Amino acid sequence: MNRVWDYAGFVVWFVGLGYIVMWLIASPEHRMLPPALHMVGLASATFVAVRLLLLAIARWRVPVSVARATAAARAPTAVLKSPQKPARPLPTVKPRNHFGLRGGPH
Repeated sequence: MNRVWDYAGFVVWFVGLGYIVMWLIASPEHRMLPPALHMVGLASATFVAVRLLLLAIARWRVPVSVARATAAARAPTAVLKSPQKPARPLPTVKPRNHFGLRGGPH
């Protein structure tokens, strides 16, 4: 069910941003969509604007301690005390000597 909500959210964002771009680029006399599509576009564009506003407010209100904790979690791994062992080389595989079905007539 999460995937359905993800797809629906993508559709609303796509329609909303598309309607905003169409509204900014098109001249008022060339907007020939039916009123129902204008309502869907306007609702989607409103949702996009409100969602962006809420995301900006939520990011602005993050406490300093949480911001520092997330920055510390993303610190580079170079500060580790012990060096990491090099990765083992991949095993070699005998190259194929034929093409087609295995075990069939050549």
